[in-house]
Amino acid sequence: MAGFFVAVLLLYAVPGALAQSASALAGLAWSELFGFLLPAALAAAGANLRPARLLGLDRPPPVVTLLLALFCGVAGFLVAGSVMALTTLVLPARWVEAFDLSPLFAGPPWHRLLLATLASLLAPLCEEAAFRGYVQRSLAQRLRPAGAIGLAALLFAVMHLDPVRFPALVILGCLFGWLSWRAGSIWAGVAAHVANNGIASLAAAASGGAGPEAPASALQALGLLAGGGAWLAVLAWLYVRATPSPPPASDAVLPVDPALPTGRFRFARVPLPLRRLVVLGMLLLGLIGLGGALRGARPTPGDGRRRASSTAPRGTAARPGGPAAGGAPPPAGDRPAP
Repeated sequence: MAGFFVAVLLLYAVPGALAQSASALAGLAWSELFGFLLPAALAAAGANLRPARLLGLDRPPPVVTLLLALFCGVAGFLVAGSVMALTTLVLPARWVEAFDLSPLFAGPPWHRLLLATLASLLAPLCEEAAFRGYVQRSLAQRLRPAGAIGLAALLFAVMHLDPVRFPALVILGCLFGWLSWRAGSIWAGVAAHVANNGIASLAAAASGGAGPEAPASALQALGLLAGGGAWLAVLAWLYVRATPSPPPASDAVLPVDPALPTGRFRFARVPLPLRRLVVLGMLLLGLIGLGGALRGARPTPGDGRRRASSTAPRGTAARPGGPAAGGAPPPAGDRPAP
């Protein structure tokens, strides 16, 4: 499990960051598909486990459960957003500015809409498959549910490499993990993640990258925290009633070949289609980089100099309260503020 997290972190921080610096849209899509979803499927298959079962994708919960999870995501957005707001009040202003995701949504309307769509739909699925699927369900084989949920949430927050959003992302990760555990499926976490990222990214896109304004004071942030927390508590009570009996952790372990041992990764066990996807990912990364280099070589109107782009990775959890790029989104995602 530790090896998987290190691999995902490196993919996100190096090729993912370079891809997103070359193209925000194509880079974000590559990071999510080939930096989170594919590695999770590879890790499961290489351990002689059925990826769909281990990642929690094969058993969608009832519609009522998904709707409650969606509303929990909205309430979680408010809670994480208020935490993000409080965080920005105590951190140095230069940190807050350096990790602001709002500029990603400063492009033309079509660009903002596509970016919001990727951050709201693709990112939640891929990140939940990696963290609430592979990571949390693997940890659940050794730890109690609370320990697996908490540690997976912590790794989820660390992965974003964003100290400003870190507390909010831990909270969101715990919420997504708890919802997925109760339902026995990551689709509940995906629904909540979609709600969180969707609010943050659509608000940022509509404002042209300015992002929603943070509460003006700590008192306002605390008031929002209390209100959002109370609403989330009611929704959580309803959710527990809708999911009375979480499945055992062992339910996620389904061997591909019962005659072979499970657990230890062997690349030889990875099926050919997944290997081909690895090659495809490498080719696409090269094309994205080439496209970025060609665009960067064009002279900038005005001074003829080449355009420079940041290579800082952009996560997408929703930043509570702010744009969600690459996760977990908002003044808990970015400025509130995931």
